[in-house]
Amino acid sequence: MATARRKAPKAEAPQTIEDAVAAISEYRDLGDKIEELKTDAERSITAIETARDTFTAPLEERAKDIFRRLRIWWGVAAPAMTDGKRKSMALAGCTIGERTTPHSLKLPAKAETFVEDLAEAGLRELLRITEKVDKQACIRSILAKDELGHLLIWLGATTEQKEEFFIDLPRKDVSPEAVEIPEAVQ
Repeated sequence: MATARRKAPKAEAPQTIEDAVAAISEYRDLGDKIEELKTDAERSITAIETARDTFTAPLEERAKDIFRRLRIWWGVAAPAMTDGKRKSMALAGCTIGERTTPHSLKLPAKAETFVEDLAEAGLRELLRITEKVDKQACIRSILAKDELGHLLIWLGATTEQKEEFFIDLPRKDVSPEAVEIPEAVQ
């Protein structure tokens, strides 16, 4: 069964310079309102996060203090509480105890030095090397039409540039400037 194609709603383009100026003004005003709403929302979010942090900070400190005290207590009480057979147990609706973390790699020196040491020792299989295309360098070579640029083109790379319509909204610190409209445009 074929589906019916939907037509885009009819777009009414401005017919006169006055219509265009009115549309641009409305577009600018909508941009200002959107920016104002986003700024207000960000301020509200910041105020809520600040209030949350103010209320939770003393609770977090109290929780850390209790955690430290229980860690000390567990170190002494665990053998008697578990008969030395387990590393943890259920207590007050929680599980308390010790567990072994997964292995983590500790390097003898800075990571950069260790990488060099592995490479020099012929252990490249232990290195992960990430390669990316330097797009700006490729564009420069293609536009320069140098030997490397020709090679890139031969390999299928091209550059692309498009014309795009834009409306730059005015900066907030600049007042609008009156512009004479030529009669040919009106």
